Amino acid sequence: MKFSLGIKPFKDYWLNCEFNMLFSILTTYEPSYRLAAYLNDYSYEFPQFETPNRTKFKAIQLNPMTRFREEYVNRLFSESQAISLKNHSAQIDFLRSLVLKKELVMVGVDLFYWIQDSICWNRNHWEHYSLINGYDDEKKVFYVLDENNNGYDEFEVPEERFLVAVQNSPLEPHGYVKKITRNIGRFKLSLKEVMHNAERLKSEIEAIGHSPLWQLSDADFQGGHMCDLISMYIFQIINRHKANAFLFNEIRAQLQNSQIVDSLIQYSQDIQEGWTLIKNILVRTYFMDEHEASILEINKRYIYLMNKEYEMWNKLVSGCQRE
Repeated sequence: MKFSLGIKPFKDYWLNCEFNMLFSILTTYEPSYRLAAYLNDYSYEFPQFETPNRTKFKAIQLNPMTRFREEYVNRLFSESQAISLKNHSAQIDFLRSLVLKKELVMVGVDLFYWIQDSICWNRNHWEHYSLINGYDDEKKVFYVLDENNNGYDEFEVPEERFLVAVQNSPLEPHGYVKKITRNIGRFKLSLKEVMHNAERLKSEIEAIGHSPLWQLSDADFQGGHMCDLISMYIFQIINRHKANAFLFNEIRAQLQNSQIVDSLIQYSQDIQEGWTLIKNILVRTYFMDEHEASILEINKRYIYLMNKEYEMWNKLVSGCQRE
């Protein structure tokens, strides 16, 4: 018989495991937070990475929430208790007992063993915390909220595979038990906050230099690990612009100018397509002997798309000021 906590996966768009897990819980308990997920409270970062071949390179990365992450976490959870699995010889029984007591449990897992048809399945030993959403004692499976190549959803994980993924995770602590706040409060989308973020994003994009990104060696492409990571970061940007289109639709009534909103949505769709093309070029580069020309091409396209995004936010700000 299946037992479920009833957390509904947030599937409007995907950014990362933490973001989608947080908004799955938030929107299950208070649906108004769907609009909070659309809010343009994001920024771009340019960290330096080092590949297993010791190649140092810069890449663009999205920070999903620059201002409100901690506020939402504190608003949602009244208590967070770390759990250790080292002292539990019967780890499955221990975790199952927590779930059956309706505890909200997040457990650290090695993604190599975790969800089929994901970027890490039998390929990359990455790790993160996954939310246990239920258990079926007849099928001997856990139900978890996580992601594969089709997006964020609920998945069945058989006990044996579940145990392997948990035991191979290097994360400390091994997991958490969370308590939900009784009264989360409603979320109201503020046009003022959207405009503040639009101005901030304009300034941040304007300050971005044109130093080349993704300068990988031939050996790095052959290894594939870093290309998987870069593709994932680009996919986050694609999805964020999907969310921007949702956001523009939500503020349509407040702007009282459907023509501007339609133009902004077209901008976001064009930017999505542009980043999708960059991702596709990167994937094709896996199978090429010469990579330099492709890297030059995606850098040109990246600069164009950042300028395009600047135009999008500028159009929103200018249109709002005229109203």
